[in-house]
Amino acid sequence: MNPSLVTTPLGRLSGLCTGGIHRFLGVPYARPPVGPLRLRSPQPTLPWTGIRPAHDAGAASLQTLAGQQQWLNAPIEHLSEDCLFLNIWTPSLTGRHPVMVWIHGGQTRNGHGASPASDGQALAALGVVVVTINYRLGALGGLAHPGLEDPATGFCANWGLQDKLAALAWVAEHIGAFGGDPGRVTLAGQSSGAANAVMLAQNSLASGHFHALIAQSPPLFRPPMFAELADAAAYTEALARRLGVAVPALRQVAGSVLQTEEQALARTLTAEGRRPHTAPVRDGRLLRHWPFDAPAIGVPLLAGWTRHEADFWFHLQDGQGHSLAPLREPDDAAELAPRVQRLMAQHYAFTPAPDTAAVLDAYTASGGVPQRWRDLYTDLVFRAPILQLINRQAAHGQPAWAYEFAYPLPGDRPSTPHAADVPFVFGTHRHPHLAPKIGATGAADALSATVIRAWADFVHHGAPGPVNGTAWPRFTAAQPLAMVLEPAHPGPAALSRPAGLACWPAYTAPWTEAAPAGPDREPL
Repeated sequence: MNPSLVTTPLGRLSGLCTGGIHRFLGVPYARPPVGPLRLRSPQPTLPWTGIRPAHDAGAASLQTLAGQQQWLNAPIEHLSEDCLFLNIWTPSLTGRHPVMVWIHGGQTRNGHGASPASDGQALAALGVVVVTINYRLGALGGLAHPGLEDPATGFCANWGLQDKLAALAWVAEHIGAFGGDPGRVTLAGQSSGAANAVMLAQNSLASGHFHALIAQSPPLFRPPMFAELADAAAYTEALARRLGVAVPALRQVAGSVLQTEEQALARTLTAEGRRPHTAPVRDGRLLRHWPFDAPAIGVPLLAGWTRHEADFWFHLQDGQGHSLAPLREPDDAAELAPRVQRLMAQHYAFTPAPDTAAVLDAYTASGGVPQRWRDLYTDLVFRAPILQLINRQAAHGQPAWAYEFAYPLPGDRPSTPHAADVPFVFGTHRHPHLAPKIGATGAADALSATVIRAWADFVHHGAPGPVNGTAWPRFTAAQPLAMVLEPAHPGPAALSRPAGLACWPAYTAPWTEAAPAGPDREPL
């Protein structure tokens, strides 16, 4: 490893160079959000003197990494309130290379930008400057109440979302020192990170600071799953009562105490069948629209899902035959109907609601009760809202492309759960934390190389390149095709389970009536 040195407007940074790729880790993009800056909008970082080493990742936001969140995330060495750091991988310290800013997922409660799954080395080798970020999680990033209004900005919610805006502003100002082009920035993310990216774009936030969008499995919820300000304020008041303080005095409570007590409150509510309300919050100032009714995004969009999204919650394994799934499927048909009704109340909060019997009948072809439930869950919670987002883009003349990631992970049956695509995008599937769960095979290597190239092409040109020699078709209502990223024969195909998708007309009515098969491909 050789040293790398850059000079930014804030000061000089020393990084490392491996295999021709320069990396700078633990770079501060905002002041530490501690003490009087706790639960406030992020403040610009202060300059430093001398040469600041950027060899090691900065601390991740306070969190409790457990259960299915351990599938993608390795144990985190350093946790702190002082967590607003980013990491950069660049192919050159000169020139103007396109940039990808990555927002990690984790339900806005877990994860960090230095996860081994999102190492930027492989993408940087294809001429992309990769930036990954930390942001405030849980209570520190998501408590909301008018009594917490920041006098400098007027915001009272979405502190973690504001961190992302601060990171994008930092990239716009400083990435040129690392060989990046601030005029060609792709904002990308997975799961809650992707949902945050979509909401930033749909609410016209950070306009001009990014020029294309990649959304991997974004949960594009609406109330009651996402919170209106009144609900979030009531939740924050409940936490304040638990701590015996007034809401404004929450800023004086140590971050570790806020985090621990809010997690305990969230567990209590979850056990009672209620939802804890932290970020994102529609506060009317920062966030004005939820994804289902927001304006189209004015930049190219690449978005998609994994084939078995629901398995992350209902059938996730650790590679050693042990289950990491936190939830269970319905056991029989008698349990299935009420579970479906509750799921629709949470995720399809539109009028009129679909007929439960018709929904159950539409998923009969999936097989037994557990698989019917998982397919229905995948469609309602992820695939239908994502397809609505993609189709809205296409309907407004914006270029949009869809994909389905379908690499079968080893286990007692083939499965491609939520988050399975991330190591393939970054080429980290052979990392020791991930290889036992994915299988270190030539097929995985080949598919990862295909995905990395497609993502790099999108960052370079605003459009994904060909896959397996086949052009990636733009999504249209007349030809709603997705690129299926699978080991054997990746290529475009018609959307699978069309009868199931038709159950969710608020999301899919414009195009589910006629979905032609892709060229030389059978419907999935």
